[in-house]
Amino acid sequence: MNKRGCIITYTTDGYMENTLKSVIRLGINKVILVDENDSCIDLFKKFGLTTDVAPIISSDVGAVVKSFADIISKAKDEHEEVSVLLPREDPVIITGMYIAACTKNVKVLTPLSESEIQCLNLPLFPFLNLNENERFILEKLAENKGINTRNLIKIIKKDKEHKPLFKEKSESRQVQRILNKLEKTGLANKRKSGRYFVWSSTQFGKLMVI
Repeated sequence: MNKRGCIITYTTDGYMENTLKSVIRLGINKVILVDENDSCIDLFKKFGLTTDVAPIISSDVGAVVKSFADIISKAKDEHEEVSVLLPREDPVIITGMYIAACTKNVKVLTPLSESEIQCLNLPLFPFLNLNENERFILEKLAENKGINTRNLIKIIKKDKEHKPLFKEKSESRQVQRILNKLEKTGLANKRKSGRYFVWSSTQFGKLMVI
């Protein structure tokens, strides 16, 4: 694992040499660009920064979040310190990068201005802490377009790893409590279908189990 830091960013015409000097002072020695730009790569090399290119899907915020989160995860496997430098343009890219950084709990930086060399540490908003059972159920909701409680319990019983986490005599109540919590926190929603409620993950819920 590389003990020095890695920063992930999107190319922009607004990169200033002072901004890069500030980044280097943070202990960064590698840049991962999420789109290819020869002029930016040349500038980074000028400052002795190793540069990789890892393109993201930028069609919408959800696609940015998913692809950017994958890049962050890989970078965290190779570097002790990973941070994100937000670009000045493109609100879709900025929003997706910020959400992905929050889900992966990495530092978010942005230049204060074109003339100042400091970088601003943006606060990460807190994501809900889910226990193993809650995350497992949320993952199942995200994998299925809609599922009722009965079928959800069937999935639990077939899963050898997670079945012991649910008490057999009260698993139905356990699952219902978890579903109610996920709905209350905006991670899941339900709709009536015949005799049963069908549960599904919200977009925010899907982000939690990326």
